[in-house]
Amino acid sequence: MATAIAPEKPQQSLKDKKRELYREAVLDAAERVFGHEGYEATKVQRIAAESGVSLTTLYSVFESKWEIYRAVNRRRLDEVMHLAKGIFDDDASALETLIAGTRMQLEFFMDRRDYTKMQLKEVTAWSTIELLQSPEQVEGLGVGLEYFASLFRRGMEEGDFVEDDPELVARMVIACQQVRLAKWMEGGCKEDPEQLIDASIRHLLRSYCKPERLPSALKTAGLEAAA
Repeated sequence: MATAIAPEKPQQSLKDKKRELYREAVLDAAERVFGHEGYEATKVQRIAAESGVSLTTLYSVFESKWEIYRAVNRRRLDEVMHLAKGIFDDDASALETLIAGTRMQLEFFMDRRDYTKMQLKEVTAWSTIELLQSPEQVEGLGVGLEYFASLFRRGMEEGDFVEDDPELVARMVIACQQVRLAKWMEGGCKEDPEQLIDASIRHLLRSYCKPERLPSALKTAGLEAAA
């Protein structure tokens, strides 16, 4: 009996490829402009000029500045959520996952300085959902808070962390990350990223680990020599 041959998937048309290239160029440019000028002060014409496309071409891809702003946030949210999925390990403790997650999140924001500058300029408190502008930001913070709270909750059950309100602790951790990143940006990003990340993790562990578990926690994070 002859085997049926599945139809080949149609190749992406040249028009679609060009549209995708325009889209990425606009998002890259918008991230820079929003980071420098802020959402309210940014003009669509400025984004078009920065991206190297005409205003007509830009509007053929995005209908408005608000749509561009949401797309910038969606792109980065999808990226960080993909990175977060790679951290979860069924065999890892909550402490190990929290250390890896904190390192990943700080590396993410320090590698994407324009996006971080954009968030610091537009959102006064990362730990407060009510102050966020776009649905994508609300979703991102909600997922982040739930992620950290679940790790602290499990870490308390495993005996590594002091008993406290996991949701409150999650908000405090994210707020501390915002302060560290803001100070790093204000200093011209001169501080070595690895040193900043190590300092952040050391502060986190010293703040929330049980005293008797702190030495082993620092060793897990590779920070025992600096303790």
